Amino acid sequence: MALVFFWLSVSLQDRQSGVYQEQSAAIAISAPVQAIMYGGDRFLAANIEAIRAAASSTADEAQVFRLRAHLEVSRLNPCHEDNYWIGNAALSWGGAEEEGFQLLRNAIRCRYWDEWPAFFYGFNQHFFRKNIDEARWAVELAAQRSKANAAAFRSFSIMLAAGDIDDVRLALEMIERERDQARDIKLKEMLNKRAIRLQGLLLLRDAQARYEQKFQRSLSDPVDLLSSKIIEAFPEDPLGVGYIFDGEVFHLRQLNIQ
Repeated sequence: MALVFFWLSVSLQDRQSGVYQEQSAAIAISAPVQAIMYGGDRFLAANIEAIRAAASSTADEAQVFRLRAHLEVSRLNPCHEDNYWIGNAALSWGGAEEEGFQLLRNAIRCRYWDEWPAFFYGFNQHFFRKNIDEARWAVELAAQRSKANAAAFRSFSIMLAAGDIDDVRLALEMIERERDQARDIKLKEMLNKRAIRLQGLLLLRDAQARYEQKFQRSLSDPVDLLSSKIIEAFPEDPLGVGYIFDGEVFHLRQLNIQ
């Protein structure tokens, strides 16, 4: 029965997408199918799928599998600590912010004692959505759950309300700190790509500021940064997702995960 469910789930996914995509010999199996495959033990299924995600290649072609695998683990066991910690970096900072929000919301509800899912969720709401109310709610919740970091979280919440945050540099600093503390080589490599991606965004925004200061007008076309010699080339995103210029501001491009 498990094999039949697996075959049906893959077939339906292929028909919905219209194109068969081979993801580095790895298929992210839906949470209900995995629970059946492992005799109804969703915790065992979550552990095995988390190991598959951690052991998969960090190459670009395996990225969609990793994103979906972390989300399925969150559905099987939202309390899984490694999954939400690594999944936040893989999803939220890998171009799949909505899936990252879902993973962190699951962890917030399940891990009622843990401040970090709430803090990550709040920070990401500010960085990606500029949703100050939702961000402050989450950061205040993190402060309530924390002893050692309560004062720092409440200070951050006040800064959010005051709008006194250089969000890109703060995000880069946070990811670089996680990268430097990581012991796992693949995790360190993954976080380094996220850091380089943010450095590219910071380069573009700084170049825009220099352009507007030099010519005393708003940047309307990113190509003007090249023609004016402000930058020699656009930065390359190591994840292959890229950047967009929307509302006269550079942003991280987001993925559309089928």
